[in-house]
Amino acid sequence: MVAVGHGRDPRSRRAVERFAARWTAGLDRDGVHREVARTVDWPAEAASWLRPARRLTETAVDAWVIADTPAGWARMSERLRESTAWAPGRTVAFSGLDSAEIAASAAQGGLDGLVGATATGGLWFVEGSRLRRHVPKAPERAGHTLFPRDPVEIAPGAVHIPDWLDLDLQRRLVEACREWSKGPAPMRHTALPRGGQMSIQTVCLGWHWTPYRYTRTAIDQGGEPVTPFPDWLADLGRRAVADAYGDPAEATAYRPDAALINFYDESARLGMHQDKDERCGAPVVSLSIGDACTFRFGNTLDRGAPYTDVELRSGDLFVFGGPSRFAYHGVIRGTRPETGDPATGLDHGRLNLTLRETGLCSTAAVVTVP
Repeated sequence: MVAVGHGRDPRSRRAVERFAARWTAGLDRDGVHREVARTVDWPAEAASWLRPARRLTETAVDAWVIADTPAGWARMSERLRESTAWAPGRTVAFSGLDSAEIAASAAQGGLDGLVGATATGGLWFVEGSRLRRHVPKAPERAGHTLFPRDPVEIAPGAVHIPDWLDLDLQRRLVEACREWSKGPAPMRHTALPRGGQMSIQTVCLGWHWTPYRYTRTAIDQGGEPVTPFPDWLADLGRRAVADAYGDPAEATAYRPDAALINFYDESARLGMHQDKDERCGAPVVSLSIGDACTFRFGNTLDRGAPYTDVELRSGDLFVFGGPSRFAYHGVIRGTRPETGDPATGLDHGRLNLTLRETGLCSTAAVVTVP
């Protein structure tokens, strides 16, 4: 028998509803239907979490099951430790608590034994006042073995490397994007020349992009200055090119000086287009964090076939250059909600960082674009 506790955010509510339905539909080892003794919720902000803490623990149960946001659980777990007989070692949490905030709480002690699932099928747990993760090996099945997704050359010069960004780097990028989105030229829905606006939201680094040119100031946002392009992001771009092409010389020569950072919610999409406002044929480096999407990579002639649809998941790298540098591409459907890993710090939607070398500060690799 278990007790279930959750925050009042929609994601946590859905998680415990699905859990309760599946749990009570099953049988325990004695052939008896499993029970949920009680379900208790609590707000993210409260004067005291004492009442829900006592309600959650007043019935004797075998285990507690928790779904919440990191911020809400940090306060609730503190109250549970201080005022009840709650035991972390008999508590299982959902993937929403696999986060840096929980790691910080663990470092203060009192959470040893707490375990939970990651969004990718692994396990996280607190041991020795540290949050640790275990990713199980893919199981062998009769006649074949399940392997991780392999790098694929989608077209000449277009390379997809799954899971290229590790979790720590994804977190760092999410934190940086939050800061960059504040401005001085903040994230916005870009206005289109014929009216309307793009469904994605964009913030720029280094150079400001509007259809169809780059400027040093945000001409559509009152002339605000553009956030500088950081050196560490350029270094990351060179690593990406090196891993995609296996050519140290090309990677060393890569000098990205602009980034478009796009945020997609589940309704946002991006029509088939070419990246041809740069005066340079250097590769475009694309990094994905958050919910998965279907990325369509086409040909260099028009928006139609032939094209390849690629699933981009959190941590994936996509580089396109060489013969594919001016291929049409787009995100043809909205993101798939709840397919990302909240441990990245992004609890919904998709961030896409595209690094480019504009050629506007150099005469190298100048190309004529129709």
